[in-house]
Amino acid sequence: MKILLVDDAMDTRIYLGELFRKWGHQVVEANDGAEALRHLEDGELRLVISDWVMPELDGIDLCRAIRNTARDRYIYIILLTGKSAQEDLVQALNAGADDFLSKPFNLQVLMARFRVAERIVNLESRLSEQNQHLLTWRNELADAYGRIQSDLELAAQMQQHLLPATTDHAKPLNVAWLFNPATTVAGDIFNIFELGDEDLGFYHMDISGHGIPAAMLSVSLSNMLSPERVMNSNFPATVISELNNQLVDAERECEHYATLVYGTVNKHTGCGQLCIAGHPPPITVSASGDIRRMEGGGMPVGMFADNGYTDIPFELAPGERLVLYSDGITDYVDEANRPFGNERLVETLVDSAATPLEALPERLENRLNLWRGTAEVEDDVSLLVIERPAD
Repeated sequence: MKILLVDDAMDTRIYLGELFRKWGHQVVEANDGAEALRHLEDGELRLVISDWVMPELDGIDLCRAIRNTARDRYIYIILLTGKSAQEDLVQALNAGADDFLSKPFNLQVLMARFRVAERIVNLESRLSEQNQHLLTWRNELADAYGRIQSDLELAAQMQQHLLPATTDHAKPLNVAWLFNPATTVAGDIFNIFELGDEDLGFYHMDISGHGIPAAMLSVSLSNMLSPERVMNSNFPATVISELNNQLVDAERECEHYATLVYGTVNKHTGCGQLCIAGHPPPITVSASGDIRRMEGGGMPVGMFADNGYTDIPFELAPGERLVLYSDGITDYVDEANRPFGNERLVETLVDSAATPLEALPERLENRLNLWRGTAEVEDDVSLLVIERPAD
């Protein structure tokens, strides 16, 4: 340990200096507090043994100066003093002294007090080292978290690219949607795409769970439902059956599955068919506000083999809308944990039936946020609406 001895009495400095050197320590000497302060720039000093009464800068002021300047490490201070009044000791402690040694001092007492100082300084050094390790680990974790966040944001951008980039290819049909992930990436995904000159393909899916695993499966399923892969299948049930067969693994328990609606619709006649795999039933809404639910279908894809999916034919009349949505909408809870529910969703769809389609997603989003209040968002929210324009 490196020790600073401060005393205007040379004999005291010589005696203590030889003693501590004999014990294997480095010693630096100063004959008053002002000189001692100049030695504080030495970052290795850990213990100061100082006389109380000295010219220019006494031991009390030296204590205050050390506490105000040596912030990068703890310096243990022992005051040599002949003072014994209680108010003097309180003053010294308040100034920053750690211990006292009465003059004339006893060698055994000096050694015992020094051992206490040594233990405390060593403990502080270990704590400082551990804190430095913790700081390094924290910085490494912060860097790793930053990289993860950056990767998630990139993944979210890639996922956004899977959503409809334009609706021009759906014309004369109109299309609108709402997409609000609960986290950076979502388990909900949907898209529309051309199938030849006459038909429009569409799907809306919701992956079980949230976050990265759900998002990865949503991207994978989106690739399986690309126009190139489904172009030659005229029946949505066939597409979903093949998708299910690719996901089901008889050797492994199901970890993630997807609810899904996949269908096709003729862009000019409004005639189409769709298949439901465990997804909330699609809703058709007429221009006058009449509601029809499409019930039926099979189990979610990826859960069981041979689910027996069936096609459901439909026809959109002029001005009628086909609404596909995830259960994140109906399960959207308020501060009392009450769900938004099917009735409020239907009410919003009916209230918006006579308004332009592009206004529907924002109106629904506003109602959901008003319902939620300060409650936490627990699930992805998504909506896909296809409208046959009125004649």
